Amino acid sequence: MRKLLLLFLFLGGVGLQLCYSQSQPLPIENLIDIFNNPIKYPNYIMISAHRGYWKDYPENSLPAIQAAIDLGADMVEFDITKSDDDILYLLHDYGLDRLTTGHGIVRKGEGATFEYYKSWDELKNLKLKEVTGEVSQYKLATLREALLKCKDKVLVSIDKAENVIPQMYYLVKELGMVNQVTFKTKIQFFPTPKSIKDLVTSEEDKEQLVKMFTPTVYSELLDKDPDLINKMKAFIEAGCEGFEMIYFQDSDPMITRPVTVEGTPYDNILNWLKVKNTRVIQFPMWPETEKGCWVPRKFNYSIINLKGTDRRCDWDWLLKVAHAPDVVISDRLEILFDYLKTIGKRSLD
Repeated sequence: MRKLLLLFLFLGGVGLQLCYSQSQPLPIENLIDIFNNPIKYPNYIMISAHRGYWKDYPENSLPAIQAAIDLGADMVEFDITKSDDDILYLLHDYGLDRLTTGHGIVRKGEGATFEYYKSWDELKNLKLKEVTGEVSQYKLATLREALLKCKDKVLVSIDKAENVIPQMYYLVKELGMVNQVTFKTKIQFFPTPKSIKDLVTSEEDKEQLVKMFTPTVYSELLDKDPDLINKMKAFIEAGCEGFEMIYFQDSDPMITRPVTVEGTPYDNILNWLKVKNTRVIQFPMWPETEKGCWVPRKFNYSIINLKGTDRRCDWDWLLKVAHAPDVVISDRLEILFDYLKTIGKRSLD
């Protein structure tokens, strides 16, 4: 009996150790190197926590960010906006009603041009809501608070920064986090490295800002913009480390269409990016609730066809070797951790 008890204790200890080690994030220096050099880590797909870990906490909240870090996410993705008195804070929607105890619009606009409403005094004491609609004890987080929560612990991807990029950048620089933070918006809004560089003044800041930019590229641009490859090539040459590439199904031109760059043929645009040691980022868009994915500008849910044309929700399909991304932005972190480990894609070897 004593031997049996010792065996159980040993196995229990091993199990706890494995669970604990799985949740330990890599040092920030390792994460930066992995992100910047995907070709060195072919068996490591990075996990980015979409709006933090909002299964147990309100999305884009400080505890959601901390929970993602504790779980071992490589990157935390969150959305920012600003008050009409220039305080940057975290919020996904254009209005307050779905996510907070407040009411009304906080921003309005298209592309990279917005008008902002509500002072920080009107916003700072609002309570955040859980995904169920239940009111939590947590409040809106400022960008400064969110960045400090992540500093020296995890990579950061900032979304919806298109109209506040300079203000965001100088805060990131002040906190000494320029090598740790990326930001994204559609490549149409900032189609050239110069369009990004012109947002700041010094040459050093110009070079750094474009390195932090991970443009979002939707598949239809392959048909709509005949100069797309040249635009992306210019960003790569300027130091851009990755692109968020949005592809949906087997027939998607990002997967099926050969491209030729500087006289060299590639099977598709994703293959070209991988050869160039440029990280491919993908957001599978798992339904955030049973209703689907919330569309902030339209104030409604977009229903995702899980069995139809949108195959990003199918990890078996998304992570096929032929077109697997290097970073998956996910709402289902624990499941993705286990899935990637099972298929051998969380190894540094």
